[in-house]
Amino acid sequence: MFKYLKQVLTPSAFEPELPPEFFQTIHVNAARKGSFVSSSNASTSLPEFDPLVASAFELAEMLNAGVITSVEIVEAYLHQIEQHNRRGRQLQALISVAPRHELVRIARRLDDERSRGKRRGPLHGIPIVLKDNIMTEAGLGMDTTVGSYAFVGCTPKRNATIVDRLIRRGLIILGKANLTEFCGLKNPSMPPGWSAVGGQTQSPYVARHIAKKKLHWELSAPGGSSTGSAVSVAAGFSALAIGTDTLGSMITPANRAALYALKPTIGEVPMDGIFTLSKSFDSTGGMAKSAKDLVALMDVLLSPSGKDPSFRQRSGSAFKIRTDFTGLRIGFTEPTIWRSWRKSARINADAERFMLQKYDMVVQSLIEMGVDIVYPVPLPSQSSLNHPSQPDQNSFEPLVYAEFKECLAEFVRQFRWTKVHSLAEIINFNKEHEELTLPAACPHQSDLLAALQSHTSKETLRSLREHLANAGGRSGLDAVFAAHELDILIAPGDSALCTIAAAASYPTAACPLSALKLNGQPFGLTLTSPPHTDARLLHFLTAYEATFPPRAIPLPLSSVPLQVSAVDELGVDKGIEAVILREWDARRWGCSADALTAWLNRRWKKSGYEVDPETVCEVLRRNGRMAVRGLGEEGFDGKGSSFGSSSNGSSW
Repeated sequence: MFKYLKQVLTPSAFEPELPPEFFQTIHVNAARKGSFVSSSNASTSLPEFDPLVASAFELAEMLNAGVITSVEIVEAYLHQIEQHNRRGRQLQALISVAPRHELVRIARRLDDERSRGKRRGPLHGIPIVLKDNIMTEAGLGMDTTVGSYAFVGCTPKRNATIVDRLIRRGLIILGKANLTEFCGLKNPSMPPGWSAVGGQTQSPYVARHIAKKKLHWELSAPGGSSTGSAVSVAAGFSALAIGTDTLGSMITPANRAALYALKPTIGEVPMDGIFTLSKSFDSTGGMAKSAKDLVALMDVLLSPSGKDPSFRQRSGSAFKIRTDFTGLRIGFTEPTIWRSWRKSARINADAERFMLQKYDMVVQSLIEMGVDIVYPVPLPSQSSLNHPSQPDQNSFEPLVYAEFKECLAEFVRQFRWTKVHSLAEIINFNKEHEELTLPAACPHQSDLLAALQSHTSKETLRSLREHLANAGGRSGLDAVFAAHELDILIAPGDSALCTIAAAASYPTAACPLSALKLNGQPFGLTLTSPPHTDARLLHFLTAYEATFPPRAIPLPLSSVPLQVSAVDELGVDKGIEAVILREWDARRWGCSADALTAWLNRRWKKSGYEVDPETVCEVLRRNGRMAVRGLGEEGFDGKGSSFGSSSNGSSW
């Protein structure tokens, strides 16, 4: 009946430009969708559990059936992380992982509760990853760094409110995800997903390759500042993840990882204990492989218990899982956004046609199904968000600079102990430790300096806020929704819809669509609806998942060879290796790797970064330096002389 679904949307329609295993994996995913496969003797063997494929909903089914335990789930994710976060594919999606013994203890306790008939919720015993701008207390064993060495080793006063909500409902905080440092406000040329502490997050879908002795990434950039959260779920490091979003920094990574995601209405989720760029535009939301998972996760974030200090009774019941589009009037924009990709040479003409075809086939399939569709719907121009007095300037920028300083000051106050207390101190810290904080990948901190020097008047800021609210809302999306009597508006994943929706304080969601024939990079849809109608977006997502083919998944991570890495097998970044070699060659250490290690660790003490002498010795040896262990650090000052040298200046 639905010829478009059969002929175009199914992943098997991809042209064979990818290895055959890619298509086999997708077909396996489709076959086991909504189910699980266990061994014949579940009491003695671990059920078949592929972290790349399994959703939280499927894991919950397995837990309820007694064929797997939360301890086993945690161990499987830890194994995947150990194999491919810093090693193997080196995705660098996680900055820190909770101590194994603590995770096992928590998982075992939740297993015991389940065995006694107690379940805290549908996600009881399911692991989750948090973006590393969300505070976790010291007892959980992970720092909250925002990707900056300035916050390594600092101690928060308490968990962020949403962390307590997650724990109370039985989720296991597995790790802290990498992010664009300071959520992107450090250097305008800083790559998305890069931080000084975490390095560069990579897409699990697109393998790196070398051409003409140069590293090429094609479309592997995994998105905005919540990249680590998205990659963690897509790469099988966790079942679920939490991210934050300003102008698409969570929705874009979700689209490029074939995930379902929701940025709720601004103000619906408490933001205490969370570093944000802007109080006006930021919100915290969830990411998942399945829309069903997302429904359960958002119910946790948006339905606090009576013990919650920010408790506010929400009208209506928990979010529902829907299998059809009844009651929704859906508008689709003209997908001209892909032209901007072609102009910037990010995709070729064939890829552009493929993306347009997939988008159009969703529209035509829904029309054939009898869904109430309006197509095409004009999307308000992004340029309309620029203030009339400065038509060439982004209206968001001065607002974010101003609010960033306020948000940072509030964030710092929520630490019990911290090395830095202001934006000026962070800037100075970065200057003092530039080999760690300002490496070649991000050698400047111009955004931080611009925010420090920003002194926009309150009147100007008020005018900018009013203009954005009007251009994005009253004269923008409000007018579009009213004119076409829409419940939901949908656009291509990389369209301007996220930015316009943020200006209007609309919630947004991500929905997987397909993957490029060129290299397997996923792309998706972005949805929005009026404020406080988050349930409509979840309605669409669950109905979409029940109707269309399953999301694309990556090739098995171990099947893609790693060709070049910024992190070697010792776990040392190339930049740190360069510092070790430079300091060894510049000073006299008497062949003592211990002496250089002690000197470097004293130098980096405030940053929280530390190297061990065995690693330093191995780095030196494999680079042709004569270095030994066991000489100690006595007698060396790192300045080309020794304290114990004789009067004639000789030294051993």
